[in-house]
Amino acid sequence: MVGVADGLKGQVPMAFATLKATDAQDLSSALKALVAVELGAIARPSVVHFVSSLPKTRSGKLLRRALQAVAEGRDPGDLSTLENPTAMAEIARAIERT
Repeated sequence: MVGVADGLKGQVPMAFATLKATDAQDLSSALKALVAVELGAIARPSVVHFVSSLPKTRSGKLLRRALQAVAEGRDPGDLSTLENPTAMAEIARAIERT
């Protein structure tokens, strides 16, 4: 989950998740409800994007700054340490669909 700039609230949470095989719409609603119960309504993601992979470095760390930059329409910067470079393109496509 990353914070994305919002004109009204300042920032809103946006979630990215990977799935094996299930109905994404039902899972999206369930995930939002779970976050609201466990962390509070303020942390409930505005959108949940399901993708096949997330941008990680070769050492396995998630590149949250790159996720946030793409979600806000900014340049993600240096991505030379990405383990799977196609993950960023898939995330950009998922964001464009909403």
